[in-house]
Amino acid sequence: MLRITKQTEYVPVQTAVTIGKFDGFHLGHRSLLAEVLKEKEKGLASCVISFSTAVDNGCKMIYTKEEQRKLCESMGIDVLAEYLLDESLREMTAELFVSEILCEKLQAKVIVAGEDFRFGKDREGDVTLLQSLEEKYGYRTVCVSKVTEESVRISSTGIRELLREGNVAEANGLLGRPYAVFGEVMHGKKLGRTLGFPTMNLLPPAEKLLPAFGVYVTKTKVDGQWFEGITNVGLRPTVDSDERVSVETHLFTYKGDLYGKQVEVQFIHYLRPEQKFTDVEALKTAMLDDLKKAKAYLKI
Repeated sequence: MLRITKQTEYVPVQTAVTIGKFDGFHLGHRSLLAEVLKEKEKGLASCVISFSTAVDNGCKMIYTKEEQRKLCESMGIDVLAEYLLDESLREMTAELFVSEILCEKLQAKVIVAGEDFRFGKDREGDVTLLQSLEEKYGYRTVCVSKVTEESVRISSTGIRELLREGNVAEANGLLGRPYAVFGEVMHGKKLGRTLGFPTMNLLPPAEKLLPAFGVYVTKTKVDGQWFEGITNVGLRPTVDSDERVSVETHLFTYKGDLYGKQVEVQFIHYLRPEQKFTDVEALKTAMLDDLKKAKAYLKI
């Protein structure tokens, strides 16, 4: 996958382009991506423009920029244009954005946009404007209707709220895939080994939105293979005074050294909130119960 980050960079092939923030990769986003991938089958390169801002205003991301790159690549996207939504872009007229960025730099021959998409200075551009400029700049517009679930529009904001509540089951339905944390396995304090539950530790970046603290049934991808397990998200109050939030996973069947590996942990089902136990033995008892409930849920 070709990744570009500057407005001055050119794409060497003709493309089908879609535009957005894509922080959730939810069903609404996936409907746009599906259209550019259809155009890829007809010979155009699939291209995604993902905007970001210098200031995040404290809004955590369902998927970080690095995770978005992994998801784009896994879906077969050919070009990812990551543009900083700076003053020059904010002040660019809608038609200038079409001519200079979409058509000249990215060689867009198909532009895929949601029906309520707005762009350009003062949000003057919309699908109607894109359609009116087709003949002038030599592209075709594909307008995608908004995706709803039970008449409610799917949004990253709504999915964030579900995750904050620990409701991964409903969030997963709106995302179109299980919510996941990607990262490199880090060295921990190895307490799990002494309890009979060896774990792998991920330390997500501060901008990553994590689900409610607690224990979850999860599936983890390691070296292309999936392994079932349980994951604790939180501060480990029984055994740790460190205030760094961790994602700590026990895999049921994996054998081997995980340190340094890149993994994906998918959250399937919420078991219980994080708790502080009276001692390590009480923690071990709870973990055995978590293990039993997780295997029952997974029917293994």
